[in-house]
Amino acid sequence: MTDPTGRVFLSYKHEQTDVANFLQTELERHGVPIWRDIFDLKPEPLRDEIIDQLENPETASGIALVSEGVADSDIILNDELPGFNKRWDGDDEFFVVVVPCPDVSVGEAKSILNEAPILHDFSAWKMLPLEETTSDKATEIVQTVLSERIERIDGYLPDGEPLECSLDTYESPAHDIDPAIAIDWSRSFEHGPPSQEEWNQRLLPALTTVTDSLIQNASGRPLRFRGRTHLPAAFAAGYCLPTTRRIQATWMQPTGPAGMTEWTLDIDQEESGLEGDLQRQPNHGTELAVLVNIAADVQPEIDQMHNDLPDFNGVLRLTPEDGPGVELSPAQAAHAAGVFRTKVRDAIKELSKTSTIHLFIAGPMGLAFLFGRNSNTLRPIQTYLYSKDEGRYYPAGRLQNQSLSDGSDTASEEQ
Repeated sequence: MTDPTGRVFLSYKHEQTDVANFLQTELERHGVPIWRDIFDLKPEPLRDEIIDQLENPETASGIALVSEGVADSDIILNDELPGFNKRWDGDDEFFVVVVPCPDVSVGEAKSILNEAPILHDFSAWKMLPLEETTSDKATEIVQTVLSERIERIDGYLPDGEPLECSLDTYESPAHDIDPAIAIDWSRSFEHGPPSQEEWNQRLLPALTTVTDSLIQNASGRPLRFRGRTHLPAAFAAGYCLPTTRRIQATWMQPTGPAGMTEWTLDIDQEESGLEGDLQRQPNHGTELAVLVNIAADVQPEIDQMHNDLPDFNGVLRLTPEDGPGVELSPAQAAHAAGVFRTKVRDAIKELSKTSTIHLFIAGPMGLAFLFGRNSNTLRPIQTYLYSKDEGRYYPAGRLQNQSLSDGSDTASEEQ
C-alpha cells in the first residue's frame, strides 16, 4: 500500500534539467518532497535504482515532465511511465500529474506519452501545462499536487492523529520524523536574508497556499509543525493559522540537544512574567515598533539601524520581569502569547492612527509561532530577520490578514 506521506517521483529528460530544477523548487517551497535521479541515486545501476523507487511504497506519487526528448528516452517510456501506470492502476492512493514543458502543447504531450508500451490513454491522469518557468504559471500544478497529497494523507492517518509539517530555512534539516508536508525555503536563504520581494511575492504566498490547503483538505486534523527556521518564518506560519480559523496547530520546540516539547495555545497557562512598556514618541508617524526581548534585548540592534527605520509613533517593549534570557515553559509561552496580543491591542488603542506594526523578536521559534497565531486581527505587521553574521536586522515579510483566504546560537533561542 502506498504511503502518501512519502516523496514524489519526478520523471524528466535530463535536457530539461533547468525546468525540473524550477519545478522541484516550487514544489518544495510548498511542502512537497521530491525524489529525482540526479540527486538521490545510490551507487548502483541507474535503471535498477529507478525501478526500486517506482516500486517503493514510500514513493507517494509521480510527476511526468514531458518534453520532446521523452519520445527518445528508453528509461522514461519503458520503465518510468509503465511504473507510474502500474502503481496508479493497483493503488488508489497513488496519483500521477503530467506536466508538458513550456515548448510542448497538450496534444504533443499526449502523442509523446502514447509512445510508451502500455495500454493506457492517460486521460485519467491530470495534465497541467507549464507555459513558463515562473511561479504564477506553476500555481495550478503546485496546488493540484498539494491538495491531492493532503487529501490522501488525511485518509491514511488514524483519526485524531496530527498531520506532521516542517518549515525549514536552513540547509539539511534534521528531523526525527519524515514530515508529511516539508516546507523547504533553504534555497531562498543560501546567500543571506531574502529580499522583501522574495518574502512578499514568493515565500509568504507559498505559506498561505500550504496552510489554506491544509485547512481545506485535512478535515480539521491537528497540525504539528517543527523545523529549523528563522523567526519571521515561524511567526508567519502561526499568522497563517490564526485562532480565528479554529484549527489546532502546535510547534515542536527544541528543549535540549535532542528533546522536543509541544508548544500550543490549547493548554492551561502559567504566569510568564512578560511585561509591556509603551513609550509614545514625539512625532506624528503611524508606525508602531514592538520589541520582544525574551532571549536578548533587541534595542542595541535597533539603535544601529535607526536611519533605516521609519519614525515610530511609539515603541512597545515586551520584556520578562526578570529581564531577557529567561527560558519559558510551554504553559508560560501560551501565557506570553496572550500578553503579546493584549499589549499590542492596547498600544493600538492608545495610538489609534497606527497603520503598521514593526516587529522585532528575540526568542524561541515556538513562541514566534504562537505570537503569529494571535496576530491576524491586528494591524499589518512588518517582520524583521536578525542576521547573526552581521549583527543586524533586515526587513522580512509583511503580513496582513487580507492575504488569508478567510478573513541566540541555539535552535530554541534564535533571533
